[in-house]
Amino acid sequence: MRAALLALVVAVLPLDRAVAFDHGAWDGILARRLDADGRVAYRDLAAHDLATLDGYLAALAAADPSGWPRDDRFAFWLNAYNALIVRAVLDGHSAESLLGRLRLFSHYRRPLAGGPRTPDEVEKESLHGFGDPRMHAALVCASSSCPRLRRRAWVAATLDADLDAEVRRFLADPSRNEVGAGVPVVRLSMIFQWYRDDFGSTDDAVRAWIARHVDEAARRHLLEDRPPLAYLPYDWTLNAQPGQRP
Repeated sequence: MRAALLALVVAVLPLDRAVAFDHGAWDGILARRLDADGRVAYRDLAAHDLATLDGYLAALAAADPSGWPRDDRFAFWLNAYNALIVRAVLDGHSAESLLGRLRLFSHYRRPLAGGPRTPDEVEKESLHGFGDPRMHAALVCASSSCPRLRRRAWVAATLDADLDAEVRRFLADPSRNEVGAGVPVVRLSMIFQWYRDDFGSTDDAVRAWIARHVDEAARRHLLEDRPPLAYLPYDWTLNAQPGQRP
């Protein structure tokens, strides 16, 4: 009887739940090669973890996430974007010049989920459709003004809470955003200007979105005082640890 019940449970489980993608290799690389500020030890990674990274990228290339549950797909593409960027840096790319940004984001390709993709294609074609602006606190373009690279892989089981935590961390970092209570002008990352439509397109909508992810004093300042918005210069310097540029 117990065997029959088990067979019945397996039979009615959604097939997409039978597909579990393992992000453990990427998780280990992040834990070993990032410091507390999310800066990367690129040289050490190249010397000791390149085969592991390439194995993980090969697994990403062979995967077909199209039928997976929403959060599994979302976590897959967030990790894929960040791993792709790190591999591009090891291949000699960076975002430190305008031409370098074009080459990195629009021309650098590796196989992911069955076909060659650039970082721009991953972002616009695979991630934007989730309709979740929190992705902008999770995608890391290998630059100092980007959100910090998280020291853990994104996973479906904790994705919602982890995205909220990274948004709060990003907004609370004064080197990236100045959002505190009482500031006469809220100075934001250029991410909020470049992707303005994702956050509601108007200043009021941007303030309201940010207000959901800050402390109560900052929230009241944003919604009641409605301070003007300005944008901080973007630092494209490579997010490498000292002495760790590839």
